[in-house]
Amino acid sequence: MKINFRNLSLLATYITLLYAATGCNKSTLLGSGLIPPGDFVNAQDTVISGIIANNYERYDSSVRNGNTAYAKVLGSINTDPVFGKTHAFVFTQVSLPQSAFTFEGAGQTLDSVVLSLAYSGYAGDSTGPQTFRVYRMTDTKFTIDSNYAYNKVQPYNPGELLGTATVTPLSLRDSVSIYGAKEAAQLRIKLSTAFGNELLSQKSDGAFKNDSTFRAYLKGFAIVPDTNLGTNRNMLYLNLNDARTKLTVFYKNSEKDSLRATLAFNQYSSAHANYFTRNYNGSQASRYINTKNPKGDSILFLNASPGLYTRLTIPGLENFPAVMINKAELVITQITSGASDMNNIFIEPGSLSLRQYGNGDSTKIPIDYYTSGGAAYFGGTRQVITNFGGIQVVQYTFNLANTLQRFIRKLDTNNGFKLEGYSPLYMDVNRVKAGGSNLSQYNIKLRIIYTKP
Repeated sequence: MKINFRNLSLLATYITLLYAATGCNKSTLLGSGLIPPGDFVNAQDTVISGIIANNYERYDSSVRNGNTAYAKVLGSINTDPVFGKTHAFVFTQVSLPQSAFTFEGAGQTLDSVVLSLAYSGYAGDSTGPQTFRVYRMTDTKFTIDSNYAYNKVQPYNPGELLGTATVTPLSLRDSVSIYGAKEAAQLRIKLSTAFGNELLSQKSDGAFKNDSTFRAYLKGFAIVPDTNLGTNRNMLYLNLNDARTKLTVFYKNSEKDSLRATLAFNQYSSAHANYFTRNYNGSQASRYINTKNPKGDSILFLNASPGLYTRLTIPGLENFPAVMINKAELVITQITSGASDMNNIFIEPGSLSLRQYGNGDSTKIPIDYYTSGGAAYFGGTRQVITNFGGIQVVQYTFNLANTLQRFIRKLDTNNGFKLEGYSPLYMDVNRVKAGGSNLSQYNIKLRIIYTKP
């Protein structure tokens, strides 16, 4: 795209008239209050809509999976028509209460054994049931000091099923009573009696001697959703580094009832990982991924990482006239097909992430993030606006005034931007479909307010 700057004031006037003719509501679609009331005489206003936007799906090596990334997602989504299927498994270890551990007393008899995981929320349908199965892990090299690839399943034995539970997010939100004491919300999976009795038979000079002998005996648990159920449409959020994440053996001995032994998750010794996979086949997004369309993709599909992201190219932006940039707002507007997009179930990100490309695939945070206004000035947070049809949709805006000024002054290179969904978690399922290139009034746009020197 070439931008003709010979008469930018005329261009700005033309664009303003064009938007008025097409019914554009600037107070919603392109923001309000960009020009201070006293500056209308000198300030100029123009909109660049010929942005080339391409959707990509690539493995993201920056995703943390292990070490201190204790927040996990677990579940299966098979019903999202826009973004397809997403599955997440959890792998974790528990630790001995102490070295040379032994169960209390003599003549122990098992009551039950339960694996519990601290529950912190959900995404999707709160009433949809999901079935989770627990298996025994088989990897002798599953250790706390590794960062695991999120797209690889950690080895487990599918023939050794230890336990099963079917739950809904609604059923997990309340506290539970254990021996008369209340504990906060948790996913509880009762494991087999055979496994419980096996634990009771271990000795303080054998598997329970120390951490190393225990890891050799019990390498970890794989918690796996049933990914074949076509009705799956939620994910659970779990916190492994929480007292509620533990393996509890309930038992009695020849003298006492209601005994329990707790083998808890230990942040310093318990390995953990997520397997997280997306399958866009057959979804709306599938036709717009890795197309490398030189004119850009007309629809943007943005996931929280790991997932889809968009590369934005704004050709000729560095050739903008030598003016003072008062405001430069990149505007991303959601588009929707109505109820069929299931936006009432699968929600949009609370914010988007925008990074500036350097050389190759390297990126950096634009300088506008570091101005006196910080993140609030830079923008990218979710806003609800009214579109041309009077329907409420989500919109995101970023302020790139300082970045554009650096392009004009040749202090930085215009290599484009990387746009993707953001989540405070390392992996998440929020998503948004937005206008891309060549999509009429819903194009991704850059609105520039400037003053001539």
